[in-house]
Amino acid sequence: MIVMNNQTDVIDAILRLSKFYKHESCGQCTPCREGTSWLADIMERFKIGNADYAEIDMIDELSRQIEGHTICALGDAAAWPVQGLIRHFRDEIEDRIDLY
Repeated sequence: MIVMNNQTDVIDAILRLSKFYKHESCGQCTPCREGTSWLADIMERFKIGNADYAEIDMIDELSRQIEGHTICALGDAAAWPVQGLIRHFRDEIEDRIDLY
């Protein structure tokens, strides 16, 4: 469980988790090896606002292609924070894109 207050940059928090899962991937299965890299790269663009709206749906679809398609649970664990970010904080991602 991670507890955050309302001043936490949730996009940055999910980016840190994505970088963690990218680092921890053993690289054995393709969805995790390639997918965690893509998740971290797209989350980095979300953080700095250098993205477009289509990438929100693209990262959601990418996370669903990782989820359930890996040997261990790391792929699921990497996908779920991104899915939760989109489900609950999509407007913050869109605001960040609009800001830049």
